[in-house]
Amino acid sequence: MRLVPIVALALGALLTMACEGGKLIVGVILPETGVNRGYGASLKAGIKLALDDAVAKQSPPGIEAQYRDSLSHPEYAQKETGDLFKAGALIVIGGATTPEALAMIPEAEKAKGVIISPSASKPGLAESSNLFFRTVPSDEFEALVAAKFLVSNKKAKTILILFQQGLYSDGLLPGFSGEVARLGGKVVDKLPIGPTDWDKAIGDALAAGKPDAIFICAYSEEALAALGVIRNAKFDGSVCATSAIDAGDALRRAGALTEGVFVPLVRLDIDSQQEPMKSFVKRFKAANKGAAPDLFAAYGYDAALVALYALDGPPPKDNSELLVRLMSLGGKQGVTGKLEFDKSGNIIHHPRMHVIKNGKLEDCDPTPAS
Repeated sequence: MRLVPIVALALGALLTMACEGGKLIVGVILPETGVNRGYGASLKAGIKLALDDAVAKQSPPGIEAQYRDSLSHPEYAQKETGDLFKAGALIVIGGATTPEALAMIPEAEKAKGVIISPSASKPGLAESSNLFFRTVPSDEFEALVAAKFLVSNKKAKTILILFQQGLYSDGLLPGFSGEVARLGGKVVDKLPIGPTDWDKAIGDALAAGKPDAIFICAYSEEALAALGVIRNAKFDGSVCATSAIDAGDALRRAGALTEGVFVPLVRLDIDSQQEPMKSFVKRFKAANKGAAPDLFAAYGYDAALVALYALDGPPPKDNSELLVRLMSLGGKQGVTGKLEFDKSGNIIHHPRMHVIKNGKLEDCDPTPAS
């Protein structure tokens, strides 16, 4: 259940304060500086595209966007969340990473405000709070798609995991390893990416073990570094990386380094002539010097759409009405799919397997696209 009467009563004062001045404040907290700034830049480009248009048109009336930099640190994300809710924000878009989302949720609980994360994907995160929604699928789905593809389709019997230590891999790898075992495959080793002499350990493991496939669970820069080691080792098996590799201009900068790498992610057909994708891509390129949107820009755009749709019409009278609106958006279409949440606040999207060719992601999933 996501509708809790006591929460509705507690948010009444916040809604009254936000609406008395005729303002509908949407806060945005992203890592604009620091180690995760690449993701923050992509997310912000998508979010601003939606919010700038809404503010310019004043649709809904009184809409105002306020942006804050998390500095790529959870504690700053937490502080800015509290400040934005105190300033009257009804919804805060943020939690670019799981650590930031985890730090922001207690502030939402205190203020009885809503958080919409565009990219925090740790399994179980949405279940932790009645006030947390996300437009990125849970990592559990990505893990299952990757494991099934490598074992069942690429016939990999042995898989080496390379991972970046942290909550991202902590949330994703158990599901991946479990599914590999269930399908009859074997994870032969798990090696960390960084901080010291990690490249030698991976090179030695590839020379000694010769696994059928490698699975990389890391953010984009670390994933690219691992791919450099793999290429130097002349590994000729299947390589699969998590969707986090597709951030900003990482694929463009990587060049041939990523050629042939498999990636499970939500299908994003930027060449589609269907709406809202057609208009989204056209407007995005116009606002970003001709650059095409990546998946994280699309996640950010959809997170902003969710906030705008929920605030459309008369201002919500209380928290219950706001939550009902959020849980009733199934008929609305975003660029990554329908804006429909399950009972926990997870977006109902499922990743498909893609392959990188000439710096672009192409759908190669063996199952028919819906």
